[in-house]
Amino acid sequence: MGKEWEAFMKKVAIKLENCYGIKKFKKEFDFSDKAAFIIYASNGSMKTSFTKTLKDISKGESPKEEVFGRESTYTIENENSEPIKPEEIFVIESYDADFYSKRMSNLLMNKILQEKYNLVTQDILDRKNEFLASVKAIVGSKVSVEEECLQAFSSSNFLDTLAKLIDSDILTTEDSGLDFSKIDYSSLFDSKVEAFVKDDKNYRLLAEYGSQYDTLVENSTFLKKGTFSQYNATTVNSTLDDNGFFKAGHEILLQDGAHIKSSDDFEKMLQEEKKKILSDPKLLKRFDQIDKKLSANASLRNFRIIIETYPELITKLVSYESFKRKSWIGILKNQVSEVSTLVELYKKTQEEIKKIQDEAQKESARWRQVVDIFSNRFFVPFIVEISNQEDVVLKNSVPTLSFRYKERDEEQEIDRSKLNTILSGGERRALYLLNIIFEMEALKEDNKKMLIVADDIAESFDYKNKYAIIEYLMEHYSCGLFNLIILTHNFDFYRTVGSRMLNSNRKHCVMAIKNEEEILVKDGQYLKNVFTSWKERFEKNDTILIASIPFIRNIVEYIDSEDAPDYLLLTKLLHMINYSDGKTTKEISLEDLEKVINDVWKTNKSISTNRKDKTVYSLIIDVADKISSSPEVDEIALENKIALSMGIRLIAEEFMIQQITDDCGTDDKIKEIDSNQTGKLLSLYKQCAGTNKDMLPILEEVSLMTAENIHLNSFMYEPLIDVSVLQLKKLYGVLAPLNSEAEI
Repeated sequence: MGKEWEAFMKKVAIKLENCYGIKKFKKEFDFSDKAAFIIYASNGSMKTSFTKTLKDISKGESPKEEVFGRESTYTIENENSEPIKPEEIFVIESYDADFYSKRMSNLLMNKILQEKYNLVTQDILDRKNEFLASVKAIVGSKVSVEEECLQAFSSSNFLDTLAKLIDSDILTTEDSGLDFSKIDYSSLFDSKVEAFVKDDKNYRLLAEYGSQYDTLVENSTFLKKGTFSQYNATTVNSTLDDNGFFKAGHEILLQDGAHIKSSDDFEKMLQEEKKKILSDPKLLKRFDQIDKKLSANASLRNFRIIIETYPELITKLVSYESFKRKSWIGILKNQVSEVSTLVELYKKTQEEIKKIQDEAQKESARWRQVVDIFSNRFFVPFIVEISNQEDVVLKNSVPTLSFRYKERDEEQEIDRSKLNTILSGGERRALYLLNIIFEMEALKEDNKKMLIVADDIAESFDYKNKYAIIEYLMEHYSCGLFNLIILTHNFDFYRTVGSRMLNSNRKHCVMAIKNEEEILVKDGQYLKNVFTSWKERFEKNDTILIASIPFIRNIVEYIDSEDAPDYLLLTKLLHMINYSDGKTTKEISLEDLEKVINDVWKTNKSISTNRKDKTVYSLIIDVADKISSSPEVDEIALENKIALSMGIRLIAEEFMIQQITDDCGTDDKIKEIDSNQTGKLLSLYKQCAGTNKDMLPILEEVSLMTAENIHLNSFMYEPLIDVSVLQLKKLYGVLAPLNSEAEI
C-alpha cells in the first residue's frame, strides 16, 4: 500500500545556536511518512524564539541573540543537504494584526481577461498619452495634465470628462481666453497661489481691486469688460502683426472714429489706456495692498509678475475654481481636433471594455471558495467582500477588503481598523486567520512548495474554531506542496492535532524540553488516555501506583460521593490527617489500598504481596526519595511529578501541623479544617507567632505547585506537564530532611 501523504521535502534538518532565547537546537524532521510535525512546548521554552528565528530567515535576515550579543548561527537544509531558500519558508505567527496576504490578488487574476483588456485599452492608452504630451508642450512639462484637468472638472475619469465636454459642444462653451503658451500655467495655478487667493483677507482685497478695475474698464472707450480685455487687445495686435495685416495697408477703425494704421499705433493706444486705468489712485492703493503680500515666497513672486502684466486676471481669480475650469476649457478648445479623435476612439472601445468588466465582476469563483472556507467553518460576526474586484482582475491592483458587521438581522459596513476595536480577541485572531487562509490558498494556486511553521495558531479560539483550524490544516497536510511544523503550548490542541492528523504517531507528535544548555525534542507522550496504560502497569510499578491514587479518588467521586468511605480513605493519602474515624494517613496499608483499587477498577491485582503491613505513606516517601535522588529523571513522565508532589505535600503538611500544635499547645483549630487543608494550614501557620517564618517561601511554593499537580483527571493534566520535574526535585530536597521517616 502506498503512502497516504507525499511531502515537498523528505527531511528538514534545523540547527540553531544563540537564536533569540534558544541556546542550542538540533533536530532532523523526517517527513518521509507524514508531511507534518506538531511540537508541544510549554510557555517560555522555545516557541516564540523558534518562530522569530524562522521568520527572520524567511525574510533573508539573520536571527539574533538579544541579551548577551552572542553570535547567532543557523542551518536549515533538505534531505540533500541543500539550504532551504528564504522564499520557501512561510511563518504563521500566533497573531499579527497588520498581516495582509500579498498573494491574495492571485486568487482573482485572470490572465486571459487581462490580455483582452490590455489589448482593447492599449491603443486608447497610447493615444491618450500622446494627447497628454501635446498639452504638456503648452502648459509646461512639470504640469500633471490629467490630474489638473480632473481637479478642474471635479472628475475621476479623464476620458469620460473629455467625452462630456465634446458632447456638450466645447467650442460654444465659455473659456478664460488665456493663451498658456504666453502665460505660465504653473505660476498662475500654483498651490501657494491658490491658498493665497482663498485666504479671506486676500480674497476681499482681490474682490475690491476687481470691482474698481471693472468700473474703470466700463468707462474706457477702447477696452470693454468681459468682452475686450487688455489681454485680448494684446493678442489681437500680435495676431494682426504676425499675419501682415498692417503691412498690407489695412487700418482699424475704432468705435470713437480713431484710425489705427500700424502695430505700433495699436500698442501705443493700448499702453495709454492701460496707464490711464492703472494710474487711478484708488486702484493703485488696492494693488499696493495686494503687492505687499506677494513677496512671501517664490511662487507668489512669480504670480506677481503675471498679474502685474495682466492686472485684469485679478478679477477672474476671485472665482478661482471657475477660472481654472474655464482655463482648461480654453486649453482643450485649442486641441479640439485631437480631443474629438480621442473621444471617438474611447467611445468605440467602451462597449467591449464593458463586456470585459462584466466578466471581471463574475471572476470570483476561486476567491469566493476561500471566503466560503472561512465563513462555513469559522464562527465570526462579519462578512467579507472585495470592493475593487474589477481592478484586481484586470489591472493587478491590490485587493481592498470590505467588511459588513452582522447582528441578528442587521448589517453595517465597517472598515477594518474599526472592526478590530469591536471584535473579541478570538474574533480578531479569526480575522487574522482569514488573511492566512488567503495566503495559503494562493500558495496552492501558484503551486508553491513551502516549509510552513505555525506558532500557536489556535490560541484564544473556542473549541469550534480550534477544530475548524485542525480540519483546515488536515487539508493542506495532504496537498503535497507543504511541510508543516506546528508549535503549541496548548496540550489539548496538541493531542487533538496528533489524533486527527497524525494518528497519534509519537515520532511526529513531539515535545520540546528546555534545559540549561539546549532544547531537546523527544517523542511525544500522553497522546492517548494515560490512565488506560497506568491501569495495566500499576501492579508492577510503584511510581505509577502512587500516581494513580488521585485519579482513582476522582473516579470514586464521580461514581459515588465525597462522603464514600473509599473517597475519604484516598483523601487521607493526599493530605496528612492524624485524626478522624478509621485509620490516619500513616496507618493506611498497601492491603487497604489494594482493596479500593480492585473495587474501583474492577481488577484482581496484587500490590501488597510480601508487604501487606507496609503503609502507603512510607511507599510514597520511598518513591519520592528514589525520584529525587536519581541523577536522570524523565522530565515529561507524569507519574514522577505526581508522586513527588504527593510526597512534598504530605511532608509540608506534617511540618505545619507540628509547628502549629507546638505553638498553640493544641490541635483544635486543625481538627476544624474540612477542606482545602494545605491552604488553611498555611494561613494558621502564618497567624501563629512561634512558627518558623523562614520556611514560609517554601511552604507557599508547596501550596501553589501541588494543588494543580495532584487534583487531576483524564482531561486536565496540562498544568502538570508544564511543571519541571527539576523544580519538584529541588522542592522535595528542601523538605525531605523535615520528615523523620525520609531516608536522608
